Amino acid sequence: MRTGRTGRGRVARHLGVGLALVVGLPLLTAPPASAHTISSVQPTNYRSEIVEVQPAVPGVRVRLLDLGRRVELAVSGPEEVVVVGYQGEPYLRVGPTGVFENRRSPTLYRNRTQPGGKAATVPATADATAAPEWHRTSTGHTARWRDQRTRWEGTDPPSVAESPGRAQVIVPAWHLPLRRGSTDIVVVGRILWVPGPSPWPWVALAVAGVGLCVGASRGRRWEQSLSGALAALVAVSIVRTVGLDAASGRSAAAVAVTVVATSLLPLAAWAAGAWAVGAVQTGHENGVLAAGVIGSFLALSAVGDLRTFTRSQVQTAFSVSFSRAALAVTLGLGLGVAAAAVLRVRALVTDAGRRPLAPKGKVAAGRPPARSAATRARSRRSADDRRRR
Repeated sequence: MRTGRTGRGRVARHLGVGLALVVGLPLLTAPPASAHTISSVQPTNYRSEIVEVQPAVPGVRVRLLDLGRRVELAVSGPEEVVVVGYQGEPYLRVGPTGVFENRRSPTLYRNRTQPGGKAATVPATADATAAPEWHRTSTGHTARWRDQRTRWEGTDPPSVAESPGRAQVIVPAWHLPLRRGSTDIVVVGRILWVPGPSPWPWVALAVAGVGLCVGASRGRRWEQSLSGALAALVAVSIVRTVGLDAASGRSAAAVAVTVVATSLLPLAAWAAGAWAVGAVQTGHENGVLAAGVIGSFLALSAVGDLRTFTRSQVQTAFSVSFSRAALAVTLGLGLGVAAAAVLRVRALVTDAGRRPLAPKGKVAAGRPPARSAATRARSRRSADDRRRR
């Protein structure tokens, strides 16, 4: 009995292409680890917090964003508030006519983000003693900016290196000076070291997700199990991304616009995942391959967030525990769906190899033998001879 080599070869070719897509495409398209969120804010163990505002002035609200990396100043009322720069110069101006920046302020250029983490270049025209050159950047009443005074930069201090497992105060007081008219305002804060948690419970949750997907792929109703896991993966990935980006302090509309503009690959993966859920339920081979590509892509996209498991300060609009659980589920289901897809395509190859074909020269059961035209003519002549006799 010959085996179905043609069917085996066809499915094997599909398997090869599928494996290349499952492994190669996510590696080529996954975003860099440092760009996993809109603001690229990595988790940390340094917590920056505002202690008080001296004096407390009505209509002036200050808060920290991006784990202390940015400051937000909201001003209401008829008077403007000036943010004082690192050298005591006027840096920003916020009031009823909008938000302005002083283009002669050295702080303006030192706070700008440089590609690759390079040090900012301060032009020769920047002079802290020169008269301000104001330029309006917004008609709103809220300013947001990166400020070196509110965050810890550089290597860990000696006290942290000696006792990393102990919570401690690193900077007892940082000061952010403001000025409204003739009134000097000082925002006072501090920076603490808060040790991170153990990552093993979350690693165990991710491993459990992989195990569940692989185990379900071997069951009789693997189509429903795999499609359910893929649907849960897409849903958790969307919620996790929204939680990360919503914590940036931007409005919901701004977050939505930025996600669409900068996250085209995740959006495409989510859309393809929604299609693949239905295709997998029917056992369609292309749906299974798509599920594997999407699972591995979403898992690799989440690898840049692994420090969420080991750092105490995590940027998210939800609870930190929820953020860690969502990351573990994304990794576990993503890798699990990819592994399950590979196993199911391998099963298709095995099934194709087991289908029997008719032996050469024999007639398949249930089908009459095919006769040539000459054979049919001889049969008719024989029948005529019998009737004449």
